Amino acid sequence: MKFSIALVAVLALVAASQSRETGLRSFNGYQVFTVEVTTHGQLELLRSLYLGGDYDFWTTPRGLGFTDVMAAPQQVAAFTSIMDKAGIKFTVKVPDVETLVREERVANQKAGSERISWDRYPRFAEIETWLNGLSSQYATVSVIGRSYNGLAIHAVKFSTGGAPKKSVIIDANIHAREWIAGATATWIINELITNTAAYMNVLNEIDIHVIPMVNPDGYEFCHTGDRLWRKTRSVTSGSACLGCDPNRNFAFMFGGESTSPNPCSDIYHGSAAFSESETTAVRDYIVAQEAAGARFLAYLTFHCYGNVWLLPWGYTAGVYPPDYDQQLSLGRAAIAALQAVHNTRYQTGQGADLLCKLI
Repeated sequence: MKFSIALVAVLALVAASQSRETGLRSFNGYQVFTVEVTTHGQLELLRSLYLGGDYDFWTTPRGLGFTDVMAAPQQVAAFTSIMDKAGIKFTVKVPDVETLVREERVANQKAGSERISWDRYPRFAEIETWLNGLSSQYATVSVIGRSYNGLAIHAVKFSTGGAPKKSVIIDANIHAREWIAGATATWIINELITNTAAYMNVLNEIDIHVIPMVNPDGYEFCHTGDRLWRKTRSVTSGSACLGCDPNRNFAFMFGGESTSPNPCSDIYHGSAAFSESETTAVRDYIVAQEAAGARFLAYLTFHCYGNVWLLPWGYTAGVYPPDYDQQLSLGRAAIAALQAVHNTRYQTGQGADLLCKLI
């Protein structure tokens, strides 16, 4: 794997599972469909399926256009029938998800395993050992909290010291299955440590904080149980379904659009804002850093699936922060820098607006 310090990576297997499973989950016969919504009535139907939680939507149905949906073998006939009756065109994008999962597993096993590297996806214990062994004059590794199952959540702070400076924070793997997001974050950490001199002009002006693994419980379960697990692994009272979507567990607009109160849904927002120890750890770290004088100018969170640089706000379309024009200018500069490396093309804009156009 090759990653660029310009940030953000693309494409991964996404989907999810809900119950308390043991052993490696099989995705034999699971199919991914690309559906095309051309009317608002069709969109409402698709959104009802999305919020119902029975199907795994790889892209959120926010507007007219295309979206990707995974269906289990026993759901395929019903799903295609629903699409046909609604006049929604669809094609098979992935005929068998298990084939992709096995290919990734084999590639991971063949890659070198003597230490953390970026030609395979390491287990959490390997990442933790590597983080604890980092040595740099300008990097400080700390444990900022613990996951539901007690795994450490780490932050790496890069600073040249002196008076508190402007700061940028990066997090990754808040969604467990998005392995390439965490790999990108650890690559950035490694790059800043092994090639520090190349970035001194940045570090002299800005402190950089990286939280490479927000959801270690979910990440580990992807390795040992369900490769396409998305959520945390916490217990919800009164439900057999584990975990919540930590990306929907923060306080801002908690319980709003594109979230679910159903604990078995992949977009379950949790019993309350910051109900999860993982999101609480991130919040408390930021609050503590600000209390110590940090001035955060930007928060970048890494996901995968789609070449997009999303700007606030993401909870609904047509609503913008006061400094949106400045953020849009910075977003355009960022995607231009990305394209300059490998000619990889991205789009940028307000999250919900842009996704409505893309899907």
